[in-house]
Amino acid sequence: MKILRLVNVVLLVVTIGIVSCDKGSDKSSACDILSFKVDDTSWQITEGNIICYFGKTDAQTPLTPTITVSDKATISPGSGVAQDFFSGGVTYTVTAEDGTKKQYVAKAIVQ
Repeated sequence: MKILRLVNVVLLVVTIGIVSCDKGSDKSSACDILSFKVDDTSWQITEGNIICYFGKTDAQTPLTPTITVSDKATISPGSGVAQDFFSGGVTYTVTAEDGTKKQYVAKAIVQ
């Protein structure tokens, strides 16, 4: 009887140890645009907005950005996809590994 009780206690301690080691999801929640460039020009990224200013003679469409996002995150539309940033902007959605999403609006402004 004492052996059975000892076995039960050991099993209980082992089970508690295993459950307490489960940290849940180790997936990343990072979903940021780290850099946004067209050709060699970096665009300003601030609080969900991505902006670049163009002179009237420099404005051209479409533009093809190179975008860097957080590790293990994805972006839609993707990096390297030509877009028209001069007609109200383009909305980008960054999705983290754990499914967290963040939106950014990229606009080209002609001065």
